[in-house]
Amino acid sequence: MSWKLGKKIKEGALGARSPSMSAEGTPIDRSATPTPATSGLPTGANANSLSSSNGAPIPRSGMLTIGVIDAKGLALPPGAQVSAAIERAQASGGIGVGSFGAQNLGSGSNRQSLQRRQCWWLPYLVLEFDKNEILIDAMGGDLANPTWMYKANFDVSRNSEISLQCYLRSGDGPKVNGNNGDTAQKDGEGDDVMGVSDIYLGGVKWVPDFENQRTTDEWYPLSVGNGQLHVHVSYKSDLGGSSLTMEAFDLLKVIGKGSFGKVMQVRKRDTSRIYALKTLRKAHIVSRSEVTHTLAERTVLAKVNCPFIVPLKFSFQSPDKLYLVLAFVNGGELFHHLQREGRFSEERARFYAAELLCALEHLHGFNVIYRDLKPENILLDYTGHIALCDFGLCKLNMGDSETTNTFCGTPEYLAPELLLGHGYTRAVDWWTLGVLLYEMLTGLPPFYSEDVNEMYRKILQDPLRFGDEVHSDARSLLTLLLNRNPAERLGSGPNGAQDIKNHPFFAKHIDWTRLLAKKVQPPFKPAVASAIDTSNFDPEFTNEPAIDSVVDDSHMLSATVQNQFSGFSWNGRGELSESVRDD
Repeated sequence: MSWKLGKKIKEGALGARSPSMSAEGTPIDRSATPTPATSGLPTGANANSLSSSNGAPIPRSGMLTIGVIDAKGLALPPGAQVSAAIERAQASGGIGVGSFGAQNLGSGSNRQSLQRRQCWWLPYLVLEFDKNEILIDAMGGDLANPTWMYKANFDVSRNSEISLQCYLRSGDGPKVNGNNGDTAQKDGEGDDVMGVSDIYLGGVKWVPDFENQRTTDEWYPLSVGNGQLHVHVSYKSDLGGSSLTMEAFDLLKVIGKGSFGKVMQVRKRDTSRIYALKTLRKAHIVSRSEVTHTLAERTVLAKVNCPFIVPLKFSFQSPDKLYLVLAFVNGGELFHHLQREGRFSEERARFYAAELLCALEHLHGFNVIYRDLKPENILLDYTGHIALCDFGLCKLNMGDSETTNTFCGTPEYLAPELLLGHGYTRAVDWWTLGVLLYEMLTGLPPFYSEDVNEMYRKILQDPLRFGDEVHSDARSLLTLLLNRNPAERLGSGPNGAQDIKNHPFFAKHIDWTRLLAKKVQPPFKPAVASAIDTSNFDPEFTNEPAIDSVVDDSHMLSATVQNQFSGFSWNGRGELSESVRDD
């Protein structure tokens, strides 16, 4: 996750990767600081993108309980074969279903954890709700009819789909997990690393009923593949709407740190869900004139509800600090994977670019420009879908004809109009999308130089050059996105992102309806052991003790300054505060 706050600069194959810069030329905190989407969401045309696919009303905060019982009739896709290790395990008889009933769901006992590990060779599930993902190993059964008997609780703060995706491991047996030595799993979650080539057996998605608080017991046919999944679902709203405090969380790991505060992996005690908890010291935010950026960032994420944007679940505060509770996405930064592999195949680069295009289009629908697209700000989830994070440089109230002049972004990705000091529009996001696509295909940004001033000269003057690895449709798209004239840049016209979607690079390969519904299987799946796996994070942070440091900065903040944060907290009862205008 891109939780390296403040002045942390990554070292990579490109040398010292430049941090995002403010107009004053100093690194600024680009951490994601949203608030959850509730009844304060926009209405009208934009509201359609926020509501569920079946038009269900936006729920009150509450708890969703999902019980995954078993499956029947699962089958391998055509041409797929099980590994030799799975065949041996199957021949040995494995472990039977036993006398399980619905009342036995999810005890999380040591016996269950052991039995799940022994059933590594059976199909496993990835359960997701609002970007909270859980890997569930089977307890018994066989390849066609596995039994999971697993129950999980989820915090609800917005409409979101339940997603269940079923896989069969392709490896040769249990592997050592990536939890930095932590082998104990909460609630019996799987602890064998998902392989990047595991066999996809199918999945199902649906929006739960938040209006009628009743338990459902249904068999859901897989939308891809054969078979059905047996699932119990119930929802209970939080009528009390009690405010959150740090006492609601167990602190697990430090996963990021900077001058404003730190980010910790935490477990919410009542639901056992894993989150990223970001702490920001108010005094530091005020002293660096970052109040507006912090509140604007949280306002943006309060409005959006996109499958490719990291959501915030809760926000609260103390006299000294702001606390933001975000979905914990632990498949690693795109930067990490690109650095390791050098460059991506065209298929893989197209997939990531398409999901990012949907995320940027969603933001533009709310008159928000992102301004800082780069591999460090893009995360991969369990199954390989992207999640855009770090909204500290976003700009609000940017309609079709609006311009802004703030100098900000990352040097390698700055658009020419920004370097020239001209007023710029939403088209800067399409330039950065072009730079990112070029980097994914070739391994370097198009005008890269270790000398920043020379890089700026190249951005303004050098011709766009392509290697043999960039094919004709990709060259055409990149030439149109990296047009130095923003008025002629692809995507700058009245059709916006649709013009980019219609380009042959995407149009020949992407079904946009299926992509937005996350029904297109990613070309790569990160190796992730469980919901608490932190192996994709910097040991510099994860080796530190996870504590909420005691500070006493409140005496430095006047009542007037404290009032600037008055609309920051969200407790599940009231509406979100009004949007904050970025200056």
